[in-house]
Amino acid sequence: MTSSPTLRRELTRGLDAGLYGAAAVTIAVDGVVVVDEAVGRIRTWDAPGVPADEPAARATRTTLFDVASLTKLVTAATTLTLLYERGADASLPVAEVLPEFTGPSLRAVTMGHLLDHTAGFPADWGDRSPDPGAARFRAGARPLAPAGVEHRYSCVGYVWAGLAAESLGGDGLDSLARSRVLGPLGMADTRFRPGRAQRDRTAATEHQTDPPRGLVHGEVHDETAWALGGVSGNAGLFSTGRDLLRLAEALRLPPGRSALPASVVGAMTTPRPRSGPGYGQGLGPRIDEEWMRGLRSPAAGHTGFTGTSVATEIGGRTSVAFLSNRVHPRRSSPERIQAMRRRVTDAAAALGVHR
Repeated sequence: MTSSPTLRRELTRGLDAGLYGAAAVTIAVDGVVVVDEAVGRIRTWDAPGVPADEPAARATRTTLFDVASLTKLVTAATTLTLLYERGADASLPVAEVLPEFTGPSLRAVTMGHLLDHTAGFPADWGDRSPDPGAARFRAGARPLAPAGVEHRYSCVGYVWAGLAAESLGGDGLDSLARSRVLGPLGMADTRFRPGRAQRDRTAATEHQTDPPRGLVHGEVHDETAWALGGVSGNAGLFSTGRDLLRLAEALRLPPGRSALPASVVGAMTTPRPRSGPGYGQGLGPRIDEEWMRGLRSPAAGHTGFTGTSVATEIGGRTSVAFLSNRVHPRRSSPERIQAMRRRVTDAAAALGVHR
């Protein structure tokens, strides 16, 4: 493994500019980790304008970051694996899995609609009060548009996908993700609800007032995932750069060579008929989104609200994971973190070309 002075400088500039309190980048070329850099400390603030009263540990390659919507990639892989085990595929109507979908507004929704954001659900679920068992969510989360008509990025659809996975697998999403995806890929550090034992190596996130949680550290940042108990299809996973590269590499390798089933890799990396604005949409990943276009096309990946991203060249050489806590202690500019993602990914692409 080698270091990258260019990437180290980029990460340090972001740190000095207050873009995040901690960040890490891990890059693999041809399956070999060539860069593994980290900067900052896992907690620099107790509240906005209030520095941490005690120096926190420095971020390292083993630091756990809340990866936010990168969770959707694991949810998609878990759900697809369960579908194929059942002898079904993404065309299965959700009504055959969840009783809530037998009503007229939901009967046409398929599992694929949930996983490619064409089920018609809104982007977010506004109820931030604790909802054990998702009782209020199940009763109230309904689509705004017919299924299959347009691409509408939706955390709500992925909450439903997680609930559908639990119904398919007869277990909690955390256990199913471990047995179907995280375990087979060797992602031993990736988990929902890391707990107090891992808090000292987990990057802190936002000081929240709605809901009134104070500084969120060691618990999921996403308000919906938190309300649902910390395990949700849309968000909730904590991970490291090395673990995320294992997931990226599983999508980089051709079906049949990946640690994921060939049918799962194919479904996740094949663009769907209806895609997002300016990018293709697989079942889970985005394809050739603007920030990943330095990589060889087609490239698959995803971003996370907390300041994270992962991308890989499908059938190519390079994979890259970028982790940060750009919401610590308050949310920084999404445009600035997107520009940082682009610079990191471009640097990763250059390493792949020149090695």
